[in-house]
Amino acid sequence: MSASPSDAPAPWSLRRRMAVTVSSAAFVVFALLGLLVYRGVEQSSARQFDEALQREGYVTLRYADHEYQEGEALVPDIGGEERAPSSFKVVYQIATHDDRLLYRSPGAPAVPLARGAATGYSVVKLAQGNWRVYSVSSAVTPLVVHVAEPLEYRTALVSRALRALAVPLIFALVLLTLLIALVTERAFRPLRRMARDLASRSADDPVPVNTREMPVETFALGVALNGLLARQAEVLARERRFTADAAHELRTPLAALRAQAQLAARAATPEEARRPLVQLQAGIDRTAHLVSQLLDLTRIEPGCAPVVQRSTVAAEVIELVIADLAAVARHRRVAVTVKTCEGSVPGAFEVLYLLIRNLLENAIQHAIAGGRVTLEMRRDANYAVLAIEDDGPGVPATERERVFERFYRIPGGPPSGSGLGLSVVKRVVEILSGSIELSDPASRSGLLVTIRLPLFNPSSGAYASSENSAYSDGDQPKRRSMTQDAWRTSTVTIAGEEP
Repeated sequence: MSASPSDAPAPWSLRRRMAVTVSSAAFVVFALLGLLVYRGVEQSSARQFDEALQREGYVTLRYADHEYQEGEALVPDIGGEERAPSSFKVVYQIATHDDRLLYRSPGAPAVPLARGAATGYSVVKLAQGNWRVYSVSSAVTPLVVHVAEPLEYRTALVSRALRALAVPLIFALVLLTLLIALVTERAFRPLRRMARDLASRSADDPVPVNTREMPVETFALGVALNGLLARQAEVLARERRFTADAAHELRTPLAALRAQAQLAARAATPEEARRPLVQLQAGIDRTAHLVSQLLDLTRIEPGCAPVVQRSTVAAEVIELVIADLAAVARHRRVAVTVKTCEGSVPGAFEVLYLLIRNLLENAIQHAIAGGRVTLEMRRDANYAVLAIEDDGPGVPATERERVFERFYRIPGGPPSGSGLGLSVVKRVVEILSGSIELSDPASRSGLLVTIRLPLFNPSSGAYASSENSAYSDGDQPKRRSMTQDAWRTSTVTIAGEEP
């Protein structure tokens, strides 16, 4: 059970997906850029702050050494005295090697910021917070200077710088997203115009779409679509021509059938009605034959042809065709001779049946009464060659191209012909990538039809076995089995006789 259009999944937007994807990629790039900038600013600031602490420490130590060498006390001993906090973020302490605190600047902690006389950086955690400390020891006096700075101060400065940097980055990201949306919207305008153009067309409008404004990425789509429209226009034109020709060809026999039926209805006696009924039966046979060939022609139209990339035993096809046409040959007293029938033939069974039946039936119809038709299937290098020869009036050289046109009849030809047989043959030969040639027989009058079918398919490189067919189960020809060696080693003849 087919799904209704409402059950079909909603189409996704390529433009929206592209915009979201590119914007997401830009966001990731900007986030990585922000992280790298943050780490860079943090490391650079920490290095600059540490260098500033080091300079402060050496300056303070030089001053403390000078005062200590004067012989007086460095500074009054602070003991447990508390000092007012300073507005300066950098503080320092002066202590001895045995960690006795001698002086501290306003805001400095009351406990030593570091222990010992080692020179270098350290991070100290106190009740007041975390401190970055640089300690430097004097080489001439027993003094140690500790210069420190709150880490919160550093973090605040770095955060302030990053906020100043993040604002333009976020603005740039938003602007880039808008630009991406705008660019993708403009890029898909040709496709939307093409969709509106196609939606507003009628079913039989083959005008190509405009590809001049399309970008390179969608130009190939436009070219392919124009190619499809051209092929569709060709198919529509062929169907219209075929419909018109078929209507024209069927109008005459149907009118004749109606006239014969009316004559038979007005007959006063059975003997008087017999002649119109006989003619009515003959007309029905001709009309049925015409309809059958019309159906055969529609089966091998583009899109309806069966799979042909396979091979078929030639004897099976020829045996079935001979059996189907035996009554016609006997009625016209035409002897049908099969000289050779070798191996397999490229193509599906049903396609080859149409080919051989139409050729052989055409030859029987055009052969002279009591004449002869010869069929030969042989191998020639990389080709399968089918040759059918009759002793009829033949086809003038000037008419040999036109006989393949639909409904074309040679002037003076049999009235029972429909003009479709060779059209079917030509179409089958095209499907099988073969060639067909009409020529004069070497030793007598008539017509020699030679068809060459390649044993190697250039498009696929091999025959593909398939059971697909353009026929339904009821229409498919019934195959008969026969020993293939009998066709190779002997000549099979259906002698023409009057039934």
